[in-house]
Amino acid sequence: MAINPITFTENVIDDFLRYQLTTYPFADPDLYRQLKALLRLDESRDTPLRKGPFISLSRPFKQGASVEQMVADGVFHPQMRKLIPFSHIRAHQEQAIRSIRDGMATLVSTGTGSGKTEAFLYPIISRCLELQDAGAPPGVAAVLVYPMNALAEDQLDRLRDLLAGSGISFGMYVGKTPEDEADVTGETMPGGTTHAAYKARLAQIRDSGSVFVLRPPEERASRQSMRNPGGQPRILLTNVKQLELLLTRGKDVGIFDAAPLEFMVFDEAHTFRGAQGAETACLIRRLRTFCGRKPEEVRHVATSATMAGADDGDEAARDFAHRFFGVGPDSVSLIREAYDELQWNPARRIPAGPSGDPIDVLSRVLAAVDAADDVAEAISGPLVELGGERLPTAN
Repeated sequence: MAINPITFTENVIDDFLRYQLTTYPFADPDLYRQLKALLRLDESRDTPLRKGPFISLSRPFKQGASVEQMVADGVFHPQMRKLIPFSHIRAHQEQAIRSIRDGMATLVSTGTGSGKTEAFLYPIISRCLELQDAGAPPGVAAVLVYPMNALAEDQLDRLRDLLAGSGISFGMYVGKTPEDEADVTGETMPGGTTHAAYKARLAQIRDSGSVFVLRPPEERASRQSMRNPGGQPRILLTNVKQLELLLTRGKDVGIFDAAPLEFMVFDEAHTFRGAQGAETACLIRRLRTFCGRKPEEVRHVATSATMAGADDGDEAARDFAHRFFGVGPDSVSLIREAYDELQWNPARRIPAGPSGDPIDVLSRVLAAVDAADDVAEAISGPLVELGGERLPTAN
């Protein structure tokens, strides 16, 4: 059900102000009246406990190259045309993808919802398709490390949707990953299932109201399947603790046996600071050594919405990446958002507010926006044209 933001905001404010009155019920009537007057609960919402409202505009991201152009430039495998569900990528995504393709240690420091995941996932998938064409033997090519299992599980759902029918194997190894294949719940599609067949079956499950997990044949859903010779996932999702265990437990080290490790990705990189950051940096070096890979042979990626603020210099973020990954400072690329120019109407103006008792006006506006269109005017009372909007007037 959709939430009306105006009503929701007023309900939160109302509940909070009443909480203040009931939490601190002064016994002295004069003090209590002063508290109510200070909060202005019965007169207006002009209270010192409320600031704003604050409005943050979602600026449009600058458009980057088309998928077709990225294929023509040799950055994307031709099959990426079918895997990417839109015609163009964003400018900062293009910059990150080209940086990763060029072997730079890439720190993607862009805002929430900017498409950081696609910035590293697309070049990884493209490279896996190249390995597939070359007939490369099985092995882990990309390790994606998340600070929380919830983030890894969200990425797992995305990989199911992207890689169903692609032939690229993937799996998630965390604490909850079943030990044996017999313990895997849900439904696994048979080998050779196409992407269209997977989507059709998924639609059937959702239409029926069922909630069980549907897995494409590319997914390695148990630890046993990942340990089996030749069963190693090409893309492995995990967390720091499990990655540490994978390199220390004898029954698990085979997952990285002869692994053609080419990508290491750390999501929410700002969480890897202090002692945890130092331990993770050592783990990165251990994994590379175990796989027989030099620093320059692995493409390192870190993502964070807060690692490098818009007003901060780039040096601190670059220094973090070069020390964290153990690469030269000149091998680090920092990616920020790129926005389109905002076009404002030069004739814009701020309309005057309605006159009358503000509490009465607010109450009738809230009732009107929550009501159906055919009864809104009856609830709100007489309406006037105000700046192109029809607002309730005070009687």
